[in-house]
Amino acid sequence: MTVHKMLVLEPFLNNQAATTPDNLADGRLNIWRNSLPARSEPLEVVVDGVPLRSAPLDGRGPDNVLCSGQRIAVPERRWDWLYVIGCGERRVRDVLTWHFSNGSVDRDHLALSDLWEGRSGYGEELALRTDVIHYPYHVQERIGITLWCQRVPITSRQPLGAMSLPKNPAVHLFAMTLVGRRADGRPADEGDQS
Repeated sequence: MTVHKMLVLEPFLNNQAATTPDNLADGRLNIWRNSLPARSEPLEVVVDGVPLRSAPLDGRGPDNVLCSGQRIAVPERRWDWLYVIGCGERRVRDVLTWHFSNGSVDRDHLALSDLWEGRSGYGEELALRTDVIHYPYHVQERIGITLWCQRVPITSRQPLGAMSLPKNPAVHLFAMTLVGRRADGRPADEGDQS
């Protein structure tokens, strides 16, 4: 049986990617301060049967994690995959660090395609494609922003206790879900989804 754990990113949200026509200058999705159009609901997608859900993308404040080495504690157990919704400023490939309960550390690569391009450079699934892009002073039609769903393997068989994100301001993460297998027959933990 597969177990999913959507991680709560609200304590780590430090960047605003969604704006309304009234606050275009608040966008910080890239160095040019572009942003995506706000929406009334969080982004919710299911990829490979794995649910992912972003914070509200309503244009009212931080809605994504601009990666700066944040350490995120996770429910301690063996996990097999981390699924993310994110994008890169240009194509990015950087390292996630896994911190295991026995004190060991491992690393795996996170690769995300460009928010500008409509095609995947690293095998990601499409999570969102807008048909406009927000600039600090205007809305541009016929150019969009792309958010991607990518997965990263957790290759160690040790119970995972935390992860550290890359120190890379070109990596933006909107949602993260851990995936593991229930091998012991126990009922799912609170917040786990099967």
